[in-house]
Amino acid sequence: MQCGTPAFEAAPAPTRTTKGIAESSLIGGIVLGILSSLPLINLGNCMCCMWVLGGGALASFLMIRQNPDGPSSVTYGDGAFVGVMSGVVGAVIATAFSLPFRLLASDALRTQQEAFKEVIDAYPTLEGPMRELLLRLVSPEISFAMLMTTLFINLLVFSLFAMIGGILMISVLKKDNKEPSASVD
Repeated sequence: MQCGTPAFEAAPAPTRTTKGIAESSLIGGIVLGILSSLPLINLGNCMCCMWVLGGGALASFLMIRQNPDGPSSVTYGDGAFVGVMSGVVGAVIATAFSLPFRLLASDALRTQQEAFKEVIDAYPTLEGPMRELLLRLVSPEISFAMLMTTLFINLLVFSLFAMIGGILMISVLKKDNKEPSASVD
């Protein structure tokens, strides 16, 4: 005690490696973005954001597969982070992919806007800025403001739900990875 020599050696801190966060996020985000922007297929997001949750879960799954220690070396925070990153990638891709489809469907959107205008005209008390806003929402024209609003909403929703998907995947794989404990009689 007096000489300053340690009586025992401290155990080295465990090294935690999370490999493949960037690649996993990119792959999960690409899948999430494409499935969320394709017409008719994107209706899967009406079921509790199925494609967005799946993209976050896929990113977490791929991250776990790239780690040599498996689920034991990955934390819930890692799953949340890779989920959020895949949500950001997916939001950018979904917004970019939705532009060509919106341009192709402009004739259908124009008839939809005319029908919506007839419905709004049936309510004479609905006038002013609220009426203009409702008509702009179904407008076939693509404006910078509409594009930025779509991107912002996609960023918020996709990041949140992909994070939840990433955490859920970590939870499921950690649960499956636990060894059964011996029962005490």
